[in-house]
Amino acid sequence: MHFRLLAAALASALLGGCATRPPATTELTLLSINDFHGNIQPARPTPLSPRLPDPATGEVKPQPAGGVAHLATALAQLKARDPDALVVAGGDLIGASPLISSLLRDEPTLAALSQLGIAASALGNHELDAGLPELLRKARGECGPSECLWPGFKGPGFPYLGANVLDARTGQPLLPTHVIRQAGSLKIAIAGVATKETPKVIVARAIEGIRFADEADTLNALVPQLKAEGAQVLVAVMHEGGVQGRDSSANDPSYACPTLTGRVHDIAKRLDPAYAVIIGGHTHQAYTCKIAGRLVVQAGSYGGWVTETRLKLDANGRVTDAQATNHPVLQSAYAPNPALAALVAQAAALTEAARMKPVTTLPRGAVRNAKEPHGDSALGNLIADSQLAFARKQGPADIAFMNPGGIRADLVVEPGRPTTMGDLLAIQPFGNELTALTLTGQQLWDILQRQLPKAGAAPRLLQPSSTLRYRWRTGADGTAQLGEILIDGQPLNRTRDYRIVVSSFLAEGGDDQVGFKHGRNKAVLGADIDALVDTLRSDPQALDKAAPGRIVRE
Repeated sequence: MHFRLLAAALASALLGGCATRPPATTELTLLSINDFHGNIQPARPTPLSPRLPDPATGEVKPQPAGGVAHLATALAQLKARDPDALVVAGGDLIGASPLISSLLRDEPTLAALSQLGIAASALGNHELDAGLPELLRKARGECGPSECLWPGFKGPGFPYLGANVLDARTGQPLLPTHVIRQAGSLKIAIAGVATKETPKVIVARAIEGIRFADEADTLNALVPQLKAEGAQVLVAVMHEGGVQGRDSSANDPSYACPTLTGRVHDIAKRLDPAYAVIIGGHTHQAYTCKIAGRLVVQAGSYGGWVTETRLKLDANGRVTDAQATNHPVLQSAYAPNPALAALVAQAAALTEAARMKPVTTLPRGAVRNAKEPHGDSALGNLIADSQLAFARKQGPADIAFMNPGGIRADLVVEPGRPTTMGDLLAIQPFGNELTALTLTGQQLWDILQRQLPKAGAAPRLLQPSSTLRYRWRTGADGTAQLGEILIDGQPLNRTRDYRIVVSSFLAEGGDDQVGFKHGRNKAVLGADIDALVDTLRSDPQALDKAAPGRIVRE
């Protein structure tokens, strides 16, 4: 009798163990966005919008996509397939935003994002545009010094993760390093990092006292803690990514992505295999790739894409299959969410007077992308010309430069509609001050040489005013080399001084242009947007003068 009772008890225990054992295969779905930049309002197509066949003509071209109300519907439909799906973000959800959001301190964007069910976001560099204290204020849903600009503001409802964002004095993280979330039967750790190159792409005063550690080293050091907290799956979200060739697809069926370049490769290869997937941002690219056998994905920018990542895991949490798809958030395919459409309408009404203030009527627009990958663009030239003209009204000046990363939109002109302040501030949203400084010809030569492209790097050439023209070539050893340099038609004199005009961002060494930090006799001239407004109003030939051709690759 005793034996039979013991056998029954053992059988019961074994059956109970079988009932609680994880299934042989488990699936996890992750939905991700990145680089939203406050684009809550549906916008015109841009060169980075999804390029798809036009329904009417069949022509492949950028399609209207994004807008937070359409994005909400797309996420809702994807989550309907898998209610346990987690939504995560790769950073830069705010900052460098259109006026509809930036005039209200990006509070309407965070209020809108709070309704998307985001579990966590990596910290982007633009989240720090106004400094870490201001970001933390918004993250807590607190009002500013006087009052919140958005009625009923309560914050985003999700944490910003920055495991490598450290107090320069103590070395301690200034933000949460990770969160643990439940997805069905799985316990998921989401660990986040900012790009360690944040100091190169943001004004120095915004990050005083902050150190940015290596992304892979930081994430790797977290693995024991994440496992100790019971995480079965580790997900890395980071505000860093790669760049693909112009004709590459947002969805590579082979996941090979042969043209993908950038820092994402080094990070992915050094990252602990415990991380099942890398969800990135920063480069505004849409791709689904595998590096060293692991998925690395990014969802474009401005809410134009959503990445759906699907992982199959065995009973030990190991990935047995990984698939990803970038879904275009076409405005024609997803009806706007009514509540978020109302939020956008409210933000539009609150900012209408400032956004719609007319500046001038233009015959045509200008694009920010150069026809040649390593050349100058019409819009970059126009901005540099306007800055030089603005400076010369206050004193001597020889050359102006505009950094391409600071040009956030094309100058789009519609027949019969005046160009507004909203249009121009969408192009230059940072509120930088123009700075005049003095450099020797040799220092100027060093700057021009330093900014020439390195092998595999994305085009980042400074956009010059009409007073500077130069040639460059790739040498036999593959190194980019300067050729002829003309200033006002005369060869560069390395021993004389030149008066240079740049934004305060560049003057502080932004975009890794450290040569400008050595400038002497610095003088603040005024707001960068004032220069562009002044030129467009006063010079009818400004667009004609800005034609590309100032930088020639031999």
